[in-house]
Amino acid sequence: MKRRLIGIMVLALHIACANAQGRLMRDVFAEAPDSIFPLMTRNNRLDCIDFAENGMAARVRNKLDDWTELKMLTADYLLLQVSDRSTIQMKLLTDSTLCLVRTYNGPAEDSQVFFYDNDWHSIARDEARRPSVEEFTTGEADDEALDYLKALPLMKATLYPDNRTLTWELQTKELTEEQKKAAERYLQPITINLK
Repeated sequence: MKRRLIGIMVLALHIACANAQGRLMRDVFAEAPDSIFPLMTRNNRLDCIDFAENGMAARVRNKLDDWTELKMLTADYLLLQVSDRSTIQMKLLTDSTLCLVRTYNGPAEDSQVFFYDNDWHSIARDEARRPSVEEFTTGEADDEALDYLKALPLMKATLYPDNRTLTWELQTKELTEEQKKAAERYLQPITINLK
């Protein structure tokens, strides 16, 4: 009887400690639905985690027989090179909120931002809205520069492993050198503090 009581107490203590630590990115990545990572199987994700935690290159063959690599994994951040043209970043904001950024590169980088709850239900948040071109420009931007930028509104979003900010940058790769010169002096990134 005493042994059983001690066993129950140890189990309760273990569960309490696990809950106190909160969610870890490794577990979120492992348990994500396949629709979030359509090129990877669950086993691919588990292999990446295992390789990363053992100091090895976390590269696996995905469903298209191409390479996917887990570039960085911390307690609350993940950077995944899905293919040579796409990445996914994830940041745990709270135990119940996750931010995910999908970035596609071709010909310039362009991102989409999503927020999810613990059950991978989408959460509508203002921070997921793509900024307007005007929000990237300083007050003295002229009409010519704005016209160049509006013609190709590709935007890259970035999450960071060491803080809870989201930075948007307007991409100018597709502009000519002359157009870049006219427009870039008026550009500034947009940084949003995520809660």
